[in-house]
This record gives sequence, structure tokens and C-alpha cells, in this order.
Amino acid sequence: MKSKEIKKHVLLVEDNMLNQKFALAVLKLKGYTADLAENGKAGVELFEKNEYDVILMDIQMPIMNGVEATKKIREIEKENGWPRIKIIAVTAYAMPGDEERFMQAGIDRYIAKPYKGDDLIALIQD
Repeated sequence: MKSKEIKKHVLLVEDNMLNQKFALAVLKLKGYTADLAENGKAGVELFEKNEYDVILMDIQMPIMNGVEATKKIREIEKENGWPRIKIIAVTAYAMPGDEERFMQAGIDRYIAKPYKGDDLIALIQD
């Protein structure tokens, strides 16, 4: 009998092609579906149009960075009365104080690059 485990739909906001391929491969391997946005502005636009269970948000991107995009998503949630979506920062930033800065912007969890696929999945499922 097939498992009735709920598969999540993920929004990956990442500008680096290698990081995109890795994250998408990990998600697909674990049975997740994902949409890709190559910058924060595109990520916000996809968030407004589609339903996601979690957002994987790079921090350093062109056009709109991950902190700005997260703040915008939190504003949209408030304006529309939408439930708060889990946003996980997936970033090379790992300096003291970075995690606090991300949390103040509305990011829920944080994983530093490079990361292991299983660690990413554990954060998504947590």
C-alpha cells in the first residue's frame, strides 16, 4: 500500500545555477515538487500567485536579496490575512550575527552553504 505522506510544494529562490541544480535534485529525490525563482523579486511574484508549503531563500541575489524578499512576503501575508509560511534561509552567510539579522527579517530557519541534502530535508520537515 502506498504511503499517504503529504508531499510539500517548495519555492526555491536561488540565483546560482549549481545551487539550483543541487537543491532541485535533492527535493526531487525526496518526492517534493518545486518552483524556481532566480531572484527575490521573482520569488515574491511566485509566492503571490501560487501556494507553497515552504520557501528556500538564498540571501545574496541580484534585483532583490533574500532579506528584502522575506520582508515583502511577510507584508503580503499580513495584508491578505494569509497564514505564515516557513522561510528557510539557504546561504553562504555564516558570520556571527547573521542568523539574528535573518530572524528579524522574518526568516524562520537557517542553513549554511554548503549543506547536505538530508540536513535540508530535515529543516523542511521540522
